[in-house]
Amino acid sequence: MAVIVVFLVILFVTSAGRERAQKQAAVDSVAARGVINIGLRGDIDALCTYNEETGTFEGLEKDIADEIASRFFGQDILVNYVLVTSETKDALLINGDLDIAFGASIEGSASGINYSSAYYSDGAAFLVMEGAMTSEDGLDGGIVAVVQGSFAESESEDEDYDTKLEAYLGAHDIDAAVEVYASYQEAVEALRLGFVDGVCANEIFLKIYGKAGMLLLSERFMPHPYCVEVSKLLGVFCDAVDDTLRDMQKDGTLDALIEKWDLFDYALLEE
Repeated sequence: MAVIVVFLVILFVTSAGRERAQKQAAVDSVAARGVINIGLRGDIDALCTYNEETGTFEGLEKDIADEIASRFFGQDILVNYVLVTSETKDALLINGDLDIAFGASIEGSASGINYSSAYYSDGAAFLVMEGAMTSEDGLDGGIVAVVQGSFAESESEDEDYDTKLEAYLGAHDIDAAVEVYASYQEAVEALRLGFVDGVCANEIFLKIYGKAGMLLLSERFMPHPYCVEVSKLLGVFCDAVDDTLRDMQKDGTLDALIEKWDLFDYALLEE
């Protein structure tokens, strides 16, 4: 029995050492090129904004990207930040034109992309007209807008409902119809014109697209984890990113950056 235990310990240590070596080799491979290409969106408020006057990015995701690059490479690499959109970043990653990308990204299934663990979770909310209601219960009997392709409109794990939003409404006994719009702008305009009674989306996007005379209800739900996208051409580099994100969580760096940008991590919310 003792021999078996010793053998298993040796096997575990050997395997762990091999994994560390592989991740370090992936980091060293990027370092040897002398440049890392990082995609950032510039239109997501406190997550990341592009300042056209200065030609620089600022926000939570830019700070996290800086921290990852610093911990991997110190000052020994050129960090090339590339302005991307939600439509362009995946193609650039798959082609190898980007090494990693942010942009309120969620874990997906693109064949040429690996996805890290979450570094921040936003929460969904309802945007309504001021004075219309004080809580989500006021949506009962009404119509809620949701944006096509958004997290709230994604497929529900509950087989009784088509979307996550419908599952949430059902679980909270809110009998509301759901209408799908092509964009946040269209959904918010439908609210302004009275075609719908509320818009459901992540808090960060409702703050961006909401207009005067509208307000966010206090309820937050459906935590939406954001991750780093990594080109699969870099092998296990994504695993090294994961390790760094865990280290940043343990030493308080992530929490400090989230607080710096006046954000709140909704990771512990219930669906």
